[in-house]
Amino acid sequence: MKIILSILFIEIFFNISFFITGGGVLDTKLKFHKYEKENFKEIFYLKNKESVKTYCIKHSEFENVKKVKHHRPGGGQETKYKVTTSLD
Repeated sequence: MKIILSILFIEIFFNISFFITGGGVLDTKLKFHKYEKENFKEIFYLKNKESVKTYCIKHSEFENVKKVKHHRPGGGQETKYKVTTSLD
């Protein structure tokens, strides 16, 4: 039962996140990227320092998106996304 509630909570959190951002991601160079819901879901569920190749609808090209989490001094956590153009 706890597992089902955890999964439900994470899915609700994802849907709220997608609703607020509209599938948009701001990368480390302050460049805006926009993804469809399924592609945004792949990015949302990435673990720290993992990457995924996905299609950006704003730039009409495939991009590699890497999730990087930083711990701030004094507590807290910050998530950044490094986005590079895929050469494949």
